[in-house]
Amino acid sequence: MNILITSAARRIDFVRFFQEAYKKLDIRGEVIAADPEYNAPSLQQADISYVIPKHTDPDYVDEILAICRSHDVRGIVPVNDLEISKLAENKEKFSRAGISVFASSPDIVEIIRDKGKYEKHLGNFGVQVPRTFIDLEEAKEAVQRGEASLPFIIKPRNGQASIGIHFANSLDELETAYTFAVNEIKEESIGETAHQKPEDNVIFQETVEGEKFSLDVFNDLNGQYLTTFVRKQLAMRGGDVDRCLTVNEPALLEIGRKIGENLGHTGYINTDVYYDGTGYYVIDMNPRIGGGYSFSHEAGADIPSVILALLAGREVKEEWLTEENDLEFARHDVVAQINKNKAKKVEKSL
Repeated sequence: MNILITSAARRIDFVRFFQEAYKKLDIRGEVIAADPEYNAPSLQQADISYVIPKHTDPDYVDEILAICRSHDVRGIVPVNDLEISKLAENKEKFSRAGISVFASSPDIVEIIRDKGKYEKHLGNFGVQVPRTFIDLEEAKEAVQRGEASLPFIIKPRNGQASIGIHFANSLDELETAYTFAVNEIKEESIGETAHQKPEDNVIFQETVEGEKFSLDVFNDLNGQYLTTFVRKQLAMRGGDVDRCLTVNEPALLEIGRKIGENLGHTGYINTDVYYDGTGYYVIDMNPRIGGGYSFSHEAGADIPSVILALLAGREVKEEWLTEENDLEFARHDVVAQINKNKAKKVEKSL
């Protein structure tokens, strides 16, 4: 029983976590990593490695399926935002081949990736989101009527990696920031996965100042809630959390439970939550496992063991679903020598 991590990129640690989980559960299997770049560091750590097309390539799904069939892959764990929609759309195709994809259905992925829908959908089950608008004129009128307050953050509805993010402290700046955001969306790959044209793929949101938390929510393959991990963000570097503190704050754990139980997503999602001193506000969600999970893993959590247990029909142990509280972590870089012959390309005959 093998596992495939797609678009594994720099996530050497994820590959290693799964390798360790196989040993812990005494399951025979290999960790396969695939990425569009031959020199992705994770490909050097994996037991088997493949160079695959980008998610926009017409052959993407067929090549992933060919790898799975060739190596008895039972589960796919995607770690890149942009490929999630493509895999979600083809979950049934993989399911017919006996392969479970740890990604949600397309409608749930759309809710998670579209920040313009958070206020409606999360608000329905009591999770707070800052006032959000999807139309420039509507945002300006709300400020003028005193129904919303500047400053605003302007960003793509389906953004990633801090692309197209701008701030506005006045109505004039609001228009300028909108123009900048639209132009950046046109130039970046996030425009390829949006259902809206760039001019409509922008939100205007009240800014929330205060403490920032990473909140990860994991459900099983049937969308049943299993656990939440919370980390207070202490420092960022290049869009990733560089230092953090594990936190078992009941209010945040409750937010995670509400999201998991009401969205009913499959697998892992990670969210950003701000605390302004009076309330917690969800400002972002991603429909996949994020790099911040490594901190929770070092604090005792073990989602790779959970995933393998789910695929093997084994009991999920409670200890894998918890992390130790009040532990501080810092990220550091490692160097991987690139063996150009390590990663294979999919043979069309597979």
